[in-house]
Amino acid sequence: MNTNDESLIREVLDSRNSIVKIDANDVRDLFQEGGEIHAYNASVDASMKKRMELLMDLIIVNTKKYEPFSHALIFLFFPEDRPLLMEELKPFSDWIESVPGELRIKWGMATQSKQELRAIVLLQ
Repeated sequence: MNTNDESLIREVLDSRNSIVKIDANDVRDLFQEGGEIHAYNASVDASMKKRMELLMDLIIVNTKKYEPFSHALIFLFFPEDRPLLMEELKPFSDWIESVPGELRIKWGMATQSKQELRAIVLLQ
């Protein structure tokens, strides 16, 4: 794991405005089998129409590089004044169902001051 990966994990663990929290035990539990963890983040402008679909398009393109993977941690950040709505999560659930093989996943979300919809993604 490189410094960038560690900083992304730390950002997830330290997120102050979590609505669905991820803690160190979640990370340990998910990645306990060992092996390389690939981490990246993707973002889109939060004011865009179909913002979650656009974000998921970025996630899909980036995760293809790391297939096959069987463990995923996804943490979503969205602006306090532009909350992520339940119906916007459909592309996310569709992606989970489309991943080949058996997938263990943990996900969380938090508000932020930036006007972007952002995902931190960890794969193994």
